[in-house]
Amino acid sequence: MRFQLIAKITDQELLRKSIHELGTVFYVTDEKHNIVKVVYFSGFRLVEYTGAVDENFAKRLQVEGHKVNLIEVDEVQGYVKIVQGSTE
Repeated sequence: MRFQLIAKITDQELLRKSIHELGTVFYVTDEKHNIVKVVYFSGFRLVEYTGAVDENFAKRLQVEGHKVNLIEVDEVQGYVKIVQGSTE
């Protein structure tokens, strides 16, 4: 039996506990450079967080993660699309 975790969350503490060194973190910022969306992805785990993060956690995400322009999660097709650079 094979399990997958797909989580759409707004709880910052749950995001913090879900991130593991074996996965990859991507984040998107708003016009004021505040992190507003985070996706953590590893083989069988996808955690999609939407919301603000506190300053200390933002620093951790900036060190461990990758800033991108676009994150798109399509559960029907089964993919996570990441665009770094221009989205035009």
